[in-house]
Order: sequence, then structure tokens, then C-alpha cells
Amino acid sequence: MFLFRRVVPAGSFLEILMVYRHGLRLEPPVKAKSSRQCSHFFGKQSLFSTNKPDKGANVMKQTIAFFGLGAMGEPMAANLLKAGYPVCTAIHRSRAAADRLADTGLRLFSSPSEAAAEAEVIITILPADPEIREFLINDQFAGALKKGAVLIDMSSCTADCIREVESYYKERGHAVIDAPVSGGVSGAEQGTLTIFGAGDPEMFETMRPILATMGKELYYLGGCGTGKSFKNLNNLLSVINTVVTSEACRIAEHEGLDLNLLYDIINASSGTSASFKGRFKRMTKGDYQGGFQLGLARKDLGNALALGKELPLPMSRLAYELLLAAKAYDQEDMAAVYKLFDSTKA
Repeated sequence: MFLFRRVVPAGSFLEILMVYRHGLRLEPPVKAKSSRQCSHFFGKQSLFSTNKPDKGANVMKQTIAFFGLGAMGEPMAANLLKAGYPVCTAIHRSRAAADRLADTGLRLFSSPSEAAAEAEVIITILPADPEIREFLINDQFAGALKKGAVLIDMSSCTADCIREVESYYKERGHAVIDAPVSGGVSGAEQGTLTIFGAGDPEMFETMRPILATMGKELYYLGGCGTGKSFKNLNNLLSVINTVVTSEACRIAEHEGLDLNLLYDIINASSGTSASFKGRFKRMTKGDYQGGFQLGLARKDLGNALALGKELPLPMSRLAYELLLAAKAYDQEDMAAVYKLFDSTKA
């Protein structure tokens, strides 16, 4: 039980604001080339990057070594190939995705180091801090990189983790761009992801054409690590909205309401959210295959809670406990948390 002298609305804008004010180490934004400044609701300036590359941008396609061909990574790599970028990889976990992309030009090497040695740009999208540290803080891998090669990490991890990676590669003469994404598998397939960019602003601009191939909304947010923090707060809201959607769905079924009509009405009303739109019908149909895995959602929620570890965040902590109780469904879409509320959908 949480006791307060003053009540903070849980899961609210104020809760997120408290995390931002007290839990993030944000650097003052630096004006980036060809970006336009905009004010955001936290009262500081941010930089919003349009998708149009500079008129003088080098049109030569850099070779990209892409590692992490999972549910998100595979369609992201596919879009790079469609855009004409030479893309290569090495088998890291599963060969199936690489085989599917081979027909569209993906080159396959026997080791990550061999693939990285061919590339000017390295892109990684890996599950969590341990995998990122194991894969990237690796002398054999780092030593294989070309002089001046750039690393773009699009994983969802902690800010501390990506700062460790940045420090490691900076000592070796390589820039690191922190660029996690949001938008789900459909956004990855359509090339409409939101990209939370951070790191050196000039290098971010240099990498813009590559990033714009995978995303529609590109934001430059500050120093390396800032992108991860923004992404983790985004996922905190997504998880909480999914849990609340589960409860609304259970009440509707209990009352015998028309679920299709409820879906349409909520989506036309103030109660809607991206989580409701994407997961309500999954819950009613018991369809939990694909999508954003529950285990990864819990990991990201834990990352967000770590930012505000000294703050009273009752709703976020309760949501974490619920996802922990649903650990048996870690490999299914986050909508599977509904099984805790309705055993008939298990």
C-alpha cells in the first residue's frame, strides 16, 4: 500500500511530469542542421526533425549491417532494402528472417564481425540491456568496424546502457545514435514509425535519410540516452492503457454489452487510445499472437519505473505487478494480460 500526504493522480500526465522533472538527465537541446525548433509541453525546447533530407545530402547509399531481425527488425530491414540500401547481416538467433529477406538482396555473413566490416552504418534493435551489452561492448565486433562507421541503436533499453555503449565506441572513434522506435509491427512494415532520436545532432542529420526510410516522425531530443528515456515513458503509458482496456473489456463482457458497438463508440469518444484501438479486439477474440510481447512490455515498464524510483507511482507499479503475474504469457502480445481478468480467454 502507498501512503501520501498529497494524492497524485496515478498514471496521469502529472505522474509522467514528475518522472520527467526528477528522473531524467536531459541535456539542453542543441540546434541541429535543417531542424526546426518547437516548444513541447514540458516547457523546454526540443528539436523536431522533418523527414526531408538536406538538398545537399550525399545520395550515395551507405552499406548497412543490420542486427536484430525480429518482429520489428525484419520489416525495418526490408524497407531499407526496398529503398536501395545495401544491407547485410549475420545469423544471431534465427535464420528464418534472413532467408526471407535474402530474395530482396540481403547479404548474409558467417559472423557479426564480418558483416560489420562491410558497412558504413551499423543498426541494432535487440531485446534488452544484457543482449545489447553482450553484442556491442565486444572488442572483436568493435575492432572490425570501418574507420568512421556509425552505430544506430534502435533498441528499447535503459539510458545508462546506451550511454555505456556510446562511451565505449567514442573511445574507438565511432559515433552512436540513440534511436528507439514506436509504432508496432504495422508501423515497421509501413515505414511510419516514430523515432526518438538522440546523440550528436550533426550525425543525427547525416543519418536522417536512413532513419526516414523506416520512420515518419523523426524527433531529435538531446544527448545520447534521452531517446531511451522518452521511449520508456511512452511505453509506460501504453502498458497502463492496455491494463485499463482489459478491465473495460471484462466489464463489458460481464454486462453482455455489444463489444463491436462498444469498440466503435469508444474510438469516437474521449476514452480511446492507441492501446484500446490495437488490443481491445485481440482481447475479445483471444488473439494474442504476434504484436508487442508482454515480456518486453514489462521490461520497458521496469525501465520507466527505474527513472522515477524515488517517486510515488502507484498505478505504474501496480501495472508492473500485473504484468509480472502474467509472466506465463511473456511470448504473446501484451493484450494477453487480459487472461488475468477472464480465464476463458486463456
